[in-house]
This record gives sequence, C-alpha cells and structure tokens, in this order.
Amino acid sequence: MRRRRRPEDGKINQERWLITYSDLITLLMIFFVIMYAMSKVDMYKFVNLSASLSQALYNQNQVQLKGLGTTGLIAAQPSAGPPGRVPPAPDFLKTPEQVAEERQLAQIKLQLQSFIQKQGVAGQVVVEDKPKGLLISLRDVILFDTGKADLKPEARKLLDGLLPFLAQVGNPLEIEGHTDNRPIHTAQFPSNWELSTARALTVLEYLQAKGIDPKRLSATGYGEWRPVASNDNPEGQALNRRVNITIERTSAINGPADQAPSLSGP
Repeated sequence: MRRRRRPEDGKINQERWLITYSDLITLLMIFFVIMYAMSKVDMYKFVNLSASLSQALYNQNQVQLKGLGTTGLIAAQPSAGPPGRVPPAPDFLKTPEQVAEERQLAQIKLQLQSFIQKQGVAGQVVVEDKPKGLLISLRDVILFDTGKADLKPEARKLLDGLLPFLAQVGNPLEIEGHTDNRPIHTAQFPSNWELSTARALTVLEYLQAKGIDPKRLSATGYGEWRPVASNDNPEGQALNRRVNITIERTSAINGPADQAPSLSGP
C-alpha cells in the first residue's frame, strides 16, 4: 500500500490572502453600489422597493403596479378616498420646492375660503384641492346672464377680490368654461362649445387686463361634455354651468420622475 507523500517543509501556500482580498473588494463594490443607489433614490424607486419587499414578505393582498415601462406588485391597503385615485405622496418623498408649493397652495386655499365666506358667495364659489392644482369653481349665475358671455358688474367685483390670491404665486392659471346640456343656436354662439369658450376667454381677458401675466393664462371651452352633476334637473344644470380657474401645481405640469405612478389593473 502506497503512502501519501507529505508536502515538503517550507512550501506553504502563499496565495491564500487573495481569497480574503477578493472578498473585501466584492464587499466594497457592493457598498459603493448601495451608496450610489441611495444618492439617486426617487419616489418611483422607493415604490418599486416597497413592492419588492411586500412581495417577498407577504405575497398577499397585492395589486399590480404599472408605470414607466415596468411593472411590480404592492400590498393593497384599504383607502377612504375614492377608488382609482392615488393618494398624494408624503412630504418626505417630495422635493423642497414641491413641499413649499404645497404649503403655499394650502395657505391660499384657507384665505380663499375665508374671503368667500365674508363675501357671502359660498353657494356660487367653491374652492377644492385637486391633483392638478387648486380649483376655484364659479357658478355662471354670478358671472353671466343666460346665454351671454359678458361679465356682470358683480362678476367684475368678485374677480377683483380674487386677484390678490391669484397674484400670490407665479403658477399657471387654467381657465375652463362649462355649460349644461341645453342647446343654444344663436348667431354669436352656434353651440355650447362657442359659449363655454367665449366665457373662459372673457375671464382670461379680464384677469390679463388687471395685471395677471398673460404667460400664465390659458383658456379652454368644454361645452356640456364635462358635467359635475346630472343634467336631468335644474339643480344639476345650474352646477354644470360654471367657469373653473385652476392654480396649477408645477409638479403636475412638469411631470417629474419622483411622482408616484398610477395604480391600475392589468
């Protein structure tokens, strides 16, 4: 039976240190990759990370997440808000500019609500916070006569009162005209498209004449096609006849990458 040859004395493996060295290099590379990823984190990456963790830890009560060409899964949570609407991102996921803008819009909303109450026009003017921006909805009864696009004297007074609030920020102002579904056929307004557009333009031109930068202004007429109430009764028709002024969020206009993608089905 052959005996194993013992290694000769003095011939110790001198390359073992390479194993430890390679492990150290690998760990350092992973560390710097993680640090780089953390420095570039945005809301979309954060949501994807949450989706991955939810899938790995729970793998239940999931909904599909789509956005920016990729898909993922996040755990479904009960929401008190309307279905299909993504809640706004918390402040720690927003840029400092977005946080400052949100606070400014919230302050303007409170000031507008106080102004509306003092003027006694709570039934004709409504202020709402929408994803697109701060919405000021004015019923047509306070602005125009039926089938007309000329401002009433009280409408001019109301718009004059709104001017200081609109001038507090430099955000774009979108003006929308809306009507009910009752048809109109006049030489000046062949349809509700023309009437709604003319009313929006009338408000735009008044704001411009009062010093609002025209670069901030835009006007659109939607006719009867975007109702907020039923047109089957006079009350609903009155709600649908309106002019909306929206102080737009700059984030809604620019569409930054750190906005949360929309939740939708497959």
